[in-house]
Amino acid sequence: MRRIGYTRVSANRQTTFQSEDQLKCAGCDEIYSDFAISAVAKNRPGLMKARSRLQPGDTFVVLAIDRAFRSTIEGLLFLDELHREGVAFHSIYQNIDTTTPEGRKWFTYSVADAEYERALISRRTKEKMAAAKRRGVKFGRPRALTENARRLAVKSVQCGNDVEQTAHEFGVGRSTLYRYLNST
Repeated sequence: MRRIGYTRVSANRQTTFQSEDQLKCAGCDEIYSDFAISAVAKNRPGLMKARSRLQPGDTFVVLAIDRAFRSTIEGLLFLDELHREGVAFHSIYQNIDTTTPEGRKWFTYSVADAEYERALISRRTKEKMAAAKRRGVKFGRPRALTENARRLAVKSVQCGNDVEQTAHEFGVGRSTLYRYLNST
């Protein structure tokens, strides 16, 4: 009768500390985490490890359903598999206990809401990026050198100067300078 917890964060600037603390307070004996992994990623090692540790009579505990599932079908299949194996499910924030018909109903609604929320976030992000692009905003990593500095660095190498020395003088890596050379 163990309680096995799972948490996930999708960005490397986030931490799982708060979630892990709350799972410990909820009585979890073991906690597994996925760090900087999207909920829709196919490979979530923490979730798979937690899943492999569950045995009949255990309870799988998450802080919130969207930390484990962002696809309705995935959540429903996962829950069905747990129940067939005699494992209970508990979501702390939604206070869902799927050992009851009401809990299973609210789980279904909540996992559908999580998928809907993910779709809305994706749509808003795409719309925001498209609007920014129309206004001339550039995305991606900034260029290491200005156009003028890039031309000077390329010309320096073309005139016979050492690539490594030129890269050092301009404050860029060799691979960056080679990329500039190959694009001319």
